[in-house]
Amino acid sequence: MFGELTATTAAGRELVSLAEGHVGTLVERAGRHDRDNTFVADNFADLRDSGVLAACAPTRHGGLGVRSLHDVLVAVSRLARGCGSTAICANMHMASVWGQVRRWERAEADGDQARAAQLDAILEALGGSDLIMAGASTEPGATWNGALTEAVRKGDEYVVTGRKTFVTNSAVADSFNVAVRVADPDGGWRHAEAVVLAGTPGLTVLGDWDALGMRGSGSHGLLLEDCVVPADRVTVGEPFGPPTPEDLARSCAINFPLLGASLGIAEAAFQIAVEHATRVPRQPGRAAPAHHPSVQREIATMELDLAATRGVLERSGRLVDALFAADDPAQRSEAAVRDVVRGWQTAKLLANRTAVSTVDRAMTICGGASFSSRHPLSRLYRDARAGGFMQPFGSLDGYPYIGRVALGLDPHAD
Repeated sequence: MFGELTATTAAGRELVSLAEGHVGTLVERAGRHDRDNTFVADNFADLRDSGVLAACAPTRHGGLGVRSLHDVLVAVSRLARGCGSTAICANMHMASVWGQVRRWERAEADGDQARAAQLDAILEALGGSDLIMAGASTEPGATWNGALTEAVRKGDEYVVTGRKTFVTNSAVADSFNVAVRVADPDGGWRHAEAVVLAGTPGLTVLGDWDALGMRGSGSHGLLLEDCVVPADRVTVGEPFGPPTPEDLARSCAINFPLLGASLGIAEAAFQIAVEHATRVPRQPGRAAPAHHPSVQREIATMELDLAATRGVLERSGRLVDALFAADDPAQRSEAAVRDVVRGWQTAKLLANRTAVSTVDRAMTICGGASFSSRHPLSRLYRDARAGGFMQPFGSLDGYPYIGRVALGLDPHAD
């Protein structure tokens, strides 16, 4: 495809090539999963077999050693050309693997042998695609950085109680990284993450996913009722308050590559529009839609929007990768992180908007046939709208964040 993003590293190029190999099959299955509201289990199995899901694991653990989040985004965009649901499922797992690698490296650097050994074993399972992880952060009535789900310390264990929503991959996850709060001995709450294994008594995947779009993602709700978790699977962080640079950096690592889904959806819609416009009409004597000036203008507008979006994503991706090249979190100043998040949010808002507008323009070109629920643009029309709800931030918070940072103001001030 003309002007498409490309990976910046050898490992990233290998991942993108693997992702491209799945697109044809994803296209064939996407309509069925959307129509039946079924998890993309067959696609996920294929991604496990090919090594896509293990790509961010180090080579010593069986992965490709992909470190560039820009390159993960490119791979996610390729998958989204075939199936948006599969793309976001792959991202959430790959991002979890990426995060585990950084934790392992930090434990090694700090000389924490017990923690390093524990994470090394996890990476062995992830590198062999023998373990599927799901993040569980979002919940009703809570901000992205203020969990209501609570973990209560009882001896060498924690008891976790709460409810999560939008838990992508919950249909097949072996473990859940659950954002929780724990009581601070000095008063108030602290951020924490509890690793809750599938099958833990009190853990229920609700099977309630029935959404407008991304219907194959298995993003069911998660109910936790007095789930007992060993203390060594709970990581306690900073006190509640405005997001710290590390909070924002960690969220960026998980969610930045997710923007590839919006890009891939827009690229798929553009390709469908071009194919329709250049198709020879069935009625003799009629010119192909491509010869109509209004169609040419719509195609050109989509081309411009895609070019701008790719450019912003590439620039933002390079900034994100540069931020994480400094492995020590202490080297990430608040100002530096805010600038990277500002670029990430700019890319997010643009990519989300481009996905929606490109699908709309493609439907205009393809006409009434695209209004059928069985037409691929119908699915893309609905899938494209999911990006705007993905945190952080939605548009209601994203625009103020960008504006405040640009103006030199505190983006988290009331």
